[in-house]
Amino acid sequence: MAPVRESIYFPPLDKCLDGRHELFSWKTTYIGLKELEYNTGDESLERHLTDPQTLDLLKRSFTPDLEPTSEARSTFNTKTSAINTVPSTQGRFDIEQIKDDSLWLSTEAKLNEVAALRIVVLERQTRPAEYLQHSSLADDRSIALGAGSLNGSRIQPTFSVSRSALLPQPTSRESLPPEAFDSDDARRARLFKIYLAERRYRLKTCKYLVITASCRVGDGKGASSGRLSSTPKWVDSVGNDILAALDIKGVSQYGGRNIFLSGIDALRARIKGLEEGSGWFRDKGLQESIEAAWCENQIIEMVAVLETMLVMLGNLTQMSRSGVVSSWFRLMSDYGFFEIFEPPLRQLYDSHDLQLQSLSSLVSIAVLRIPYALHGIESLSASASSEAESAGSAPYLLNPDACSEISETLVNAASECLRVASPAVLAWSIILQDLREQAFIARETRETRQSIHAAERFRIAASPDVDNADQTATRSSGSALRRLSSTGSDTPQQTTFIEQLLDQALLIEVDGDPVAYLARAAVDGSRVLNVITALSTNFCTPFGSDLHGKWGLKMRHILLDLVKASLTLVDYQPDLIETTLAVLTGSENYWQLLGRPREFREAEPAAVFLEDDTFMNRLFYEAQSRFPYETLPFLKLSRALAVCFADQGEEGIPALWPKLAMTNSFTSVLPLSFAAYQLTEDDEESSFIQLTARLETFQSEFAPAQPTYKRLKQSNSLVTAESMNLRWIPEGTKGLVLSETKPLVVRWYHEYSPLAYLGILLNSALMRDSVTGDGPQSSTPSPEIATEIIDLLSLLLLTTSKGELLQASYFTALDMTQSILDNASEGLNRGQDIISVIFDIFEQELGRQPQGTDGASLAILNRCVQFAQALLHTMPDRVWPFLGRSALLGIKDGDSQLSVVLASTEIPMAKYNFLVGCIHLYESLINDATSHAVSRKTPTRPKARYDSSQLQSTGVSQIAMKKVLLSFQRILLDVYESIPAWKFVQIDQKYNIYSRLSTIFSQVLTCCFGIEDLSNPDEKLSGPLIPAAEHTINVFLATSGTEITQDYFTSMLNEGVVQALSVEPMNTSSWIQQAISALRLVTNLLRLNTLLEHPQSNLEVQMFRSVSLLARCYTSFPSFRQPVVELLQVLVHNADGVEGQPASLLGHMGEDTAFQFLETLLTIDEPLCSKELSASIWRLLSDVVSKRQQWLAISVLTGETPRKLARKPLSESGSSTRGGSLLNVALDGLSNIGRLPLRTASAMLGFVALAADSSPWIFATAEQHPYFLTAITDYISQVETVSNTTQNRSNQAGMEYYKIQLTSHITEILAMYTHYSRQNGKRSYAKDLLPNLAYVSKAAITSPNYNASLQSNLRQNFEAKFRDCKLAIFKRTPLRPTVLGDSFYFDMETMNHFLKLDSSWQGRNRDGFAAEVARANVNLSVVEAQISLFHSWRYLAVELTKSLADDADYQKVMVEVVIDCLRINTQNTLPQAVFERLAQSRADLAFALLQSLIRSKSSRPEIKSVLFTAWDAMRAHGSDLTIVLDNDHAAYARTLLKILCLSIQAHATSYPSQGAATQEPNQNNDSRAKPTAANATLFTVLEILKVVVANGFRSLTTLLHDAQSPRVLPSDFALLSAILRTSLLIPGIDRHTTGLLSTFAEAQTSRCAATLLSWSDQLATNRDPIYGELSINFLLEMSGMPVLAESLAVEGILNHICSTNLIKFLRSSNKGIGPFDQPARLYNIWVRGILPLLLNLLHAVGASMAAEIAASLNQFSNQIARASSMFTFDASSSSSSTPSAGAGSTQGYITLSMISEAQTLAIVTSVLDMYRRAGASAGMASAEIGEVKWERGRVREDIETWLQQKGTLRERLVPVGEREEGWTRMGAGKAEGDGGVGNRLEERAVEEMGVLMMLLAEREE
Repeated sequence: MAPVRESIYFPPLDKCLDGRHELFSWKTTYIGLKELEYNTGDESLERHLTDPQTLDLLKRSFTPDLEPTSEARSTFNTKTSAINTVPSTQGRFDIEQIKDDSLWLSTEAKLNEVAALRIVVLERQTRPAEYLQHSSLADDRSIALGAGSLNGSRIQPTFSVSRSALLPQPTSRESLPPEAFDSDDARRARLFKIYLAERRYRLKTCKYLVITASCRVGDGKGASSGRLSSTPKWVDSVGNDILAALDIKGVSQYGGRNIFLSGIDALRARIKGLEEGSGWFRDKGLQESIEAAWCENQIIEMVAVLETMLVMLGNLTQMSRSGVVSSWFRLMSDYGFFEIFEPPLRQLYDSHDLQLQSLSSLVSIAVLRIPYALHGIESLSASASSEAESAGSAPYLLNPDACSEISETLVNAASECLRVASPAVLAWSIILQDLREQAFIARETRETRQSIHAAERFRIAASPDVDNADQTATRSSGSALRRLSSTGSDTPQQTTFIEQLLDQALLIEVDGDPVAYLARAAVDGSRVLNVITALSTNFCTPFGSDLHGKWGLKMRHILLDLVKASLTLVDYQPDLIETTLAVLTGSENYWQLLGRPREFREAEPAAVFLEDDTFMNRLFYEAQSRFPYETLPFLKLSRALAVCFADQGEEGIPALWPKLAMTNSFTSVLPLSFAAYQLTEDDEESSFIQLTARLETFQSEFAPAQPTYKRLKQSNSLVTAESMNLRWIPEGTKGLVLSETKPLVVRWYHEYSPLAYLGILLNSALMRDSVTGDGPQSSTPSPEIATEIIDLLSLLLLTTSKGELLQASYFTALDMTQSILDNASEGLNRGQDIISVIFDIFEQELGRQPQGTDGASLAILNRCVQFAQALLHTMPDRVWPFLGRSALLGIKDGDSQLSVVLASTEIPMAKYNFLVGCIHLYESLINDATSHAVSRKTPTRPKARYDSSQLQSTGVSQIAMKKVLLSFQRILLDVYESIPAWKFVQIDQKYNIYSRLSTIFSQVLTCCFGIEDLSNPDEKLSGPLIPAAEHTINVFLATSGTEITQDYFTSMLNEGVVQALSVEPMNTSSWIQQAISALRLVTNLLRLNTLLEHPQSNLEVQMFRSVSLLARCYTSFPSFRQPVVELLQVLVHNADGVEGQPASLLGHMGEDTAFQFLETLLTIDEPLCSKELSASIWRLLSDVVSKRQQWLAISVLTGETPRKLARKPLSESGSSTRGGSLLNVALDGLSNIGRLPLRTASAMLGFVALAADSSPWIFATAEQHPYFLTAITDYISQVETVSNTTQNRSNQAGMEYYKIQLTSHITEILAMYTHYSRQNGKRSYAKDLLPNLAYVSKAAITSPNYNASLQSNLRQNFEAKFRDCKLAIFKRTPLRPTVLGDSFYFDMETMNHFLKLDSSWQGRNRDGFAAEVARANVNLSVVEAQISLFHSWRYLAVELTKSLADDADYQKVMVEVVIDCLRINTQNTLPQAVFERLAQSRADLAFALLQSLIRSKSSRPEIKSVLFTAWDAMRAHGSDLTIVLDNDHAAYARTLLKILCLSIQAHATSYPSQGAATQEPNQNNDSRAKPTAANATLFTVLEILKVVVANGFRSLTTLLHDAQSPRVLPSDFALLSAILRTSLLIPGIDRHTTGLLSTFAEAQTSRCAATLLSWSDQLATNRDPIYGELSINFLLEMSGMPVLAESLAVEGILNHICSTNLIKFLRSSNKGIGPFDQPARLYNIWVRGILPLLLNLLHAVGASMAAEIAASLNQFSNQIARASSMFTFDASSSSSSTPSAGAGSTQGYITLSMISEAQTLAIVTSVLDMYRRAGASAGMASAEIGEVKWERGRVREDIETWLQQKGTLRERLVPVGEREEGWTRMGAGKAEGDGGVGNRLEERAVEEMGVLMMLLAEREE
């Protein structure tokens, strides 16, 4: 048996209470669905809505409550039982309280216990957010009240407005004191609020889903009318499931009755609820706030029910059933169509009456199903009467009783003049009229048939002998007549069914004809046309915003059906035209059409109008035939239809264009003085006349000259200049006289272009004083006509720019635009075109300001701005220069008319249409400046099919663009500051202005600073925007409060919060967009402040003060969460960058508020699972724990506030209401890492890694977690390697970079945990971890999969296409956070701004540059992740080394890592800069691991192969130290030298198995033979000695001498000395002495060393002769090999040394140089250089060198004398262990170097004495060997004294250097006491003294 699927709607209670599952409230569900219109969907919402229990509730939406049942009570008991819910021991929840609240709610709401329990759980889960709203109110009020200051604004209002209008009104929640929040009354009040919200939002969710499904079906032709691309398919599926269950055609699956009838019952139930009240809290007395909330909720539910009913009617494809219609009109009759409805609390109803009444009116129209009813009347027959017997189920026109009831209801409504009912009254009168006509036809047919039958009977009676043939004919004739009849009955008295139906329907008591009465009552009494207009404009558009307004279009289709039907009753008249226009356009303006998706074109009512012959013939063609006599109707209809496209091939031209380009009818008034006409000859009595002379169409003063405006492409024009005669109507033209009264009105049959005529008409307006002023009235348009002409042209251009042609080719759109403008300019004067005419009108009207304050002038200005915006899409070269000289911005004279119009007209009117238009124009200017930036910078060669004039459309001066944009920006920033003090007739307009301005400012900043364009400001792509951006920065990022402050931002956020928390938020999304755009603007500004390295701005300071408002904003609405989190992250990041103590989020937010905010964050992105939000939250928390927000970090990691945590033990921490801290949430989530989205998992791991880095104690929590460590360890042991081929395809590699990044984070966490475990004595963890690191150890070292071919070809192709534009300038900056993916490196969003108009950017099949750049970004994301993995592995490898250095298995891993690091460093596929950094890091890792191997004396045979790989890496990098050390790669070269030294040391060390197999050197080097392992090693070492040591030492000396290069460091010489010393220890090296001697001789190494010694005094820094010591040490290392020592002796090295200035200084000291004298390095040169060198030379050369050695020593007589007395014990000296300089004060102190000096002297003098005694037997004269005056006996006595007084030795022994300092802190190897020593230094001193005593004793013996 399959397991039962766990319900998502309400899972087990324990999961809900411990935070594992966040319930979906119906409000969240509804908001999530609405957001799908703009964002991609998430799987959690889909799972929730497809859950069977959720679907079941949606299908029962009309039933608000599930009544209590025994089954529900049993389920409740089971859910709350102890076995299913373990009581919390830490106070996280009280199960008894939950049960009590559930039972209380069930009793009060008459709700079943399970549903009540779910609401209680919802209240508990939303409690932190509710607390934030409750506790932050007072703070927010103070913020808002302090936001009233205006600073320097040039646009001032003429009145003041109280800022309190922005604040929420007090409610029961807000009136509670903070301490009462958790009381029983407060908690149950919240339960009541949630209960009501669940009821109304369940209905709203159902409504939205069925609207979505309804709007996807049958809206037009083609795919474009189907599902929106942004909405997931599953939404349609869920909506269709609900529609199928709520089948209006039959019986619902739920309740056993028709769903429409259930809706009516739901309405009646809610009306009853309004009348009776809630009944809640009766025991405590009725509370006004509770009753008000109850009543308002009932009304809102009624609105949702009505909308759902309207949707279902819209899907009905037949007549409604009689029972449905009767019940509906019965309801309307009972409550007066809600027009005379009087519910309690009338003030609440008044705020919703528009929706209730409008929906009632629309449902009343829709339920009649006018098209189906009119079509069905024709098919009614007597046989249908039998169907009518099934009461309620037949179509209503087949039920006479239903028709009678409808008539009675509507007649009563008509008699009471109920305007809400008037559309239904009109519809019913039309149906009755049609029904009567059909009944009249039926009656005539019946009477005719009866007459024929009577005649036949008479004829038969008169002629009884009729033949059979006549009878057959008669029967045939009768049969034909019966087929014509509606009944077929032969009974003369029987009427047809349709007649009976009509008689029943007209059984109403009215004066006169009932049908006429209804029609007159609707049209004349209730002004139904005005009602339809109001419905279209005041309701359908503003309240039909769902699905981007498509629901509003669908409601207007219902009204369009009514208008079409009314054409049979209502003649052509102005009111009908106005109504039709309202239905076609609603209340949408140009700017709303601008933003509408093109896929809605078939859903437009205008599209239906254009395709319907009735509409076109009765309205449009009639209006066209009256043009230009009646200009406005034709203009307005044309404007309404201009938004539609024609389906003609691929041109996609506006559908109206052919009708505007040519017509054959011209109606005008014949001048009284004109008599050149005659009656037509064919019919003198007819009304047709014919011209005998031409008739001028315009007065002479306005007559146009010959047309001179030429087209861009003649082939695109539908008419030519020669076919148009606009100045006159030619002789012989016939016309129809329409009005015979003088003056005559004649319709001339004359072909001309209406559009060209409108152009001339508009030009005539320009020739007057002003468009709205006085002037000649004949042939001049009124202001309204001028306005409509410009509006029509704007919409034609807009339609052209939005067509498919623009997507195909910019130049094709330009052609179509040019054709329209050509046609409109045909008849204008020379030097004019329609563009210049409109711009001149604009300037003319601007010049009349501020006197021209009338609405007509403002309307013309608005339309001119629209025209400029529409023209900008294809002809920006005409718009930019015009704005540069226009008075709108006042660039020339400094006086902006935009500010004048605002101050004098729009602010007093509180309407800002002109400002809105200018904002849209500015936004389009910015888009043009960016989208054409590349083409303006890189002109292309014109194609053959176009002439050069096409290419001038983008040629605009950069200087002019800068001035225009800067002027606009200044004015709009001033507006931005002034808005809070303005009044608004429509508050929605304020929200739109604020949101659009914030978006524009953000776009300007992003385009200028979002990419790394390092060009000169004048050459940047964003160059025209830079002055505007800089001005914006100066205003917003001021360090004082004298400019725009945060008050305006907080006001916007406050308004968003108030709307979000209201019972019924505004239907539009403008308030949402206002808050979001403000948050994003502030975020960008603060990021930019850091990017530009500016000091902390006042805006940032004030935002910190408003963090409590941000927390409240986060919890108020889901759409606010992402921008709020990003802003908080920026605040934390910026605070970390300031000097001193950073601003504290916890301090500014308050401890309680911060804790509750973190409580809300515990849900992360649930229940609406947003991957982007989840990642952002974890990034915010990562910054909190890592960027000096210590106190808030404590709460994040422990789940407690610092104050509470201090009062309780750690074991009791984490008692949050949701079950723990955010750290625990991360650990729990990562325990199932395989199920997490990769992006979320990466962010969570990053948080844990940073938390562990800053607070290592969290590993104590991680250890206690049962799954976390195991889960992440298993993950890295099972992850697979990403192949190279995958990385090259973004669709396959899309998320592979996140897998690598996950591995990187896990590796870093395991490294820190390894460190933590080792410090706590758990070294075994490292051993257990090792088997799981096979993949990491290989993948981390592997060379990153950089696709060099892709990157190189992309760069070359891009820069070849855009010659003056480099791809590198599009690298993104920190202005927007970097996220791995297809926009990781190159900013795709900004690139799209700049390149979207170029066809090569997207490509024909989405294969253009955009796809290539995305692939390049994905490839770079993979590289970044792989580099991050390497660094994490380096950290882990080093940590493992500290625990497993002696482990053989790990030693093998270390060797492999070292070899891989060095080998891969020889294979560079990365960009040079990246490779250099990575190569250095690999080399550092190899060095650290190899050093550990050498230190642990590893016996792994593989270690010996490191030498060959290291030498290959050195040669690949460059072995000439002159080059590699004198450039930027010196550090890498030094690291390789260190590795070489260590790898040689591995061969110099004695291993147990010398014969073990060793890898051979590079097999690919043909010059090298294949020797044995030992020989290969020797040959490699010899090569190193030659190339690196010998030649390298010479190179270093040369560099140092020639330029004293700072790149040469003393450590370089020391490193070569170490390599030499180690190399000389290689077994078998002594067999190659000849080669060695030759190598050093050729390089003149000894000479270079001696030379370096001679310069050392000049190279000394701060009297420190470091190079002297280095040169001596190098000579010492050379002398370690006898053959080299002999060569040194031969070269007279001692003479060279003794002749140097440094050595002369050493000899010149009167008392000698000791370890405490300065410079201290001189003593080291003596002890560790000269003395050992003398000993080596003496040992290598023997007796022949003895005399020279003795002579050299005697040159240092002062040093010898000092060495004789240096151990003399001075008991009177101080016992301080830190002697000061000076011989007197240092006597009696000992160092290890002094003992070493004595030992060397003892050996040398002993050998010299031995040679002296041997004399001739040694081959030399004894007298030649001088005696060294070193007092051996005295030294021996002094040493014996020290050894006898070890306590004194401990006091007088001085450590020199860090190593010896460390020995003082180390315990001795021997036990203390009884002559023991106290530390390692003393032990060494005693041991060395013992050796010295033996050397001295041997001499005596």
